[in-house]
Amino acid sequence: MFDSKDQPSSGPEKPAACRRYNICKTCFQRNYTVTSAQDRPLLYGEISSFTHKPDLMLHTGSDTHGPVVAVCKFPKFSSALKVGLGNPDDSYDTQWEDMTKETLGASEYRWSMPFRRPSDGSHGRRTLVWKRTQHVTVEGVTPSKLSTRNYKLVDQWGQLLAVFTSERTYRKCGVLQVNVEYGEDFDLMVFVTCLGLYEKARRRKNKSAGGGGGGAP
Repeated sequence: MFDSKDQPSSGPEKPAACRRYNICKTCFQRNYTVTSAQDRPLLYGEISSFTHKPDLMLHTGSDTHGPVVAVCKFPKFSSALKVGLGNPDDSYDTQWEDMTKETLGASEYRWSMPFRRPSDGSHGRRTLVWKRTQHVTVEGVTPSKLSTRNYKLVDQWGQLLAVFTSERTYRKCGVLQVNVEYGEDFDLMVFVTCLGLYEKARRRKNKSAGGGGGGAP
């Protein structure tokens, strides 16, 4: 889907060509859209507040008619997020992972996923952390000093894998830059975890302002 290729996961890799994606949502929409740098629709992020549905569902394409490829749940009375690859309604082999808050201020969230080593066919897991930042940004994008939704994704070696920089306009939430090519599953996990963090922070902000789960992006 994203023209990515698997890379060995035994240690840090040389940086690949960066890929950039626009993350969009207006105040009145109950969805996110992910487009390429050329504005080609890639993913549609359906937002739900119903308890029987995931809080966020990523469909391929530009609307809900595309298949669900990743989901995110916000368990009640928990600071963690549960993310899954696949559609839980259609498949029993959905790959679930926990993304846990590592700091009191919700500035770091840790998650992991399996990686395949093409060189020998062996499998392993890699731990990754989304960290809030005001210093590392998408190339050429100036972050808002008032935003608390700027993140960088690093692995256990400190390698910078992806960056999300908030760029709040009427339509756009920000820009996501992926620095490595680890395959389609990795890309989907980056999207669903990043959007999950953004949506959870949006709801937290609206709740503290008395706006409930809707309202401002």
